[in-house]
Amino acid sequence: MKKIFVFLAIGLLLGSCSDKLTSSKAEKLVEKSLEENPMYGKVRLYTGKLRESSFDSKEEAELYNKLATDEYIKVLTDKQPVLNWRGEPKEGEFKYLYTVSLTEKSKDFLLQSDHYSDDIYTNTMKSYTAKIDKLADFHIVSEKEAEANVTFLKRDKTPFFPFEKDQTDFFTQKITFIKTEKEGWKVYR
Repeated sequence: MKKIFVFLAIGLLLGSCSDKLTSSKAEKLVEKSLEENPMYGKVRLYTGKLRESSFDSKEEAELYNKLATDEYIKVLTDKQPVLNWRGEPKEGEFKYLYTVSLTEKSKDFLLQSDHYSDDIYTNTMKSYTAKIDKLADFHIVSEKEAEANVTFLKRDKTPFFPFEKDQTDFFTQKITFIKTEKEGWKVYR
């Protein structure tokens, strides 16, 4: 009887130390990956000297106005006359130039800023933080690779979230898991 318990104990010990990836282990790996390297929603916001035509739509211009009202950006407006072919101002016709800049209040959401052209900068702004909701369709592809579809929830939405094209509260992404010799299974995203 003692031999049976010894074999069962050894079997359980070996089974628990197995490096076989399961669905629940994969979910924990995704959670750990998000703790170490958070996944953010990213939107583009232009700053610098912008024309009316710089905005993709009237709705986008309204979103900039909302950010200015909430003091996340500063917008200075310059009204200039439209010139005819002789260089003379056309009566009653004006064009508007906007100088847009980020305020200190928005700096916490700035992920990256790049020079775009002339006096225009492209700013990558955080719009939300992704949190795992569920892992589905988990399967082993090979001895050193596995895949799963993971549904993420959009949490901690920022004032820049209205610039997101997808306004839903979740998204699904295929995640790959790679087995390394030194570290075992890791999330590759």
